[in-house]
Amino acid sequence: MPLRFALPQWPAARKHKREPNHLGLVISPGRLAVAVVREGDQGKPVLVAYESFVDDPDLSQVGKWLKQEGLSIESVNLSLPSDDYHMLSMETPSVPAAERADAMRWRVKDMIEFPVDEACVDCLVLPSPDGEGEGQHAWAVVSHRERMGDWMSRVRKAKLDLSSIDIPELALRNLLVLEPQPQATALLRLSSTGGALIVAWRGELCSFRRFNDLNVAHFSSVDLMGRQALLERLALELQRTADAFERQFYGTSIERVWVEQSVPDIDLVQQLAPHVSIRLQPYELADTLELGHRATVAMNRHKAPKASLIAVGAALRQVIVARDRSAA
Repeated sequence: MPLRFALPQWPAARKHKREPNHLGLVISPGRLAVAVVREGDQGKPVLVAYESFVDDPDLSQVGKWLKQEGLSIESVNLSLPSDDYHMLSMETPSVPAAERADAMRWRVKDMIEFPVDEACVDCLVLPSPDGEGEGQHAWAVVSHRERMGDWMSRVRKAKLDLSSIDIPELALRNLLVLEPQPQATALLRLSSTGGALIVAWRGELCSFRRFNDLNVAHFSSVDLMGRQALLERLALELQRTADAFERQFYGTSIERVWVEQSVPDIDLVQQLAPHVSIRLQPYELADTLELGHRATVAMNRHKAPKASLIAVGAALRQVIVARDRSAA
């Protein structure tokens, strides 16, 4: 009988199933920013790729870029420009959650400049002041149906499969709630079009401020005294917002304000810290996301614009939704 060796039977290798990619995009004057994220193996989202188009910011470039990068996309989330919607503070409608948007529609009809039948309305409920459940206040987000239709047509023309339309405040909120915190946290950013300060708690957008006349260009165009005046004004607005928030939500306090270091040659944290009583800390994407190689290369490219936090936050929408469902 011939001798036969019994070879060990190794377990079949498991195929690694990669999490789906999600695309976020935002168009601002002279710039189109896109980001691709996916949930990581260790629960930390991965910024897979990032690009900013400034020479010819046209949505048709996005599909070409995705093909060039070899990226397939599960969902596309567009963040609206701030001029295309309104946010109104209202009482939370006393109806089931599925009916809140319709209930809000009739409350805002006398507060908007176009017929309510032409409005797209959503309802964002704030936490209760003590953090136990939902509160009695909410945001009504209102946009004209024609503007929404325009954006849908533009995205469809660019051959992108649009999944959702969002607002910048929620995109920034997504960055704050990636790592749940017991206390409230805030994010301050300045851009070419203005400034924004948002506060999140219990996973919700609780407070926001816009500073349309405080932008990067203002800081770059004034002399030293003018710059100091802008910093003091920004610090005052920051402190006032924090104080008002803590009066409204007595069950928490703002644990820290993350500050995007977006103004060239100015350390905003260092300059603002002496004027406020709250903790400030520089915001870095690498603190909350794993940066993929392609994204790192794009963001470190010579003279590349600073990465758009709104585009990244918009891409995170489905990651946040999936986490909320799993926690429910």
